[in-house]
Amino acid sequence: MTILNLSGRIAISRPFSGDPSQARAARRFVAARLGDRHPCRDDAVQLIGELVAESLRHASSCGSRPGYSVAVAATPASARVTLSTQACGCWTSPHLTPGRGVHLVDLFTHRWGVSASRTGVCVWFELGQEPVPARVPGVRELPGR
Repeated sequence: MTILNLSGRIAISRPFSGDPSQARAARRFVAARLGDRHPCRDDAVQLIGELVAESLRHASSCGSRPGYSVAVAATPASARVTLSTQACGCWTSPHLTPGRGVHLVDLFTHRWGVSASRTGVCVWFELGQEPVPARVPGVRELPGR
């Protein structure tokens, strides 16, 4: 687990092996980081589960490495969740993917996007009333909308 203090907000990240059985652990990680009373908890858990499933389907079909990490940054009223993979980003467009993960993120979040780097791709989304500044230095973010 990695803990980062970004712009005064704590972001906690955890790697996962990419085994399909780890998807439940990823959902539990997000739930635990946000806590039982956070207003974005249930939506964040559902959406990260969808993104994990879609990234694993993509890794299997494209022969990419299935490992990923999940990061959570939150304020009392909002949350930013990021899924980082070592795969290409061809599954990250709602118009190009047959899966529902990115489609649901597009429908149910007020802000989301894709961060691309030489080592992989990140899909992030924000829920709640205020933006959560949790940008990673050196990673260019592409808007999802």
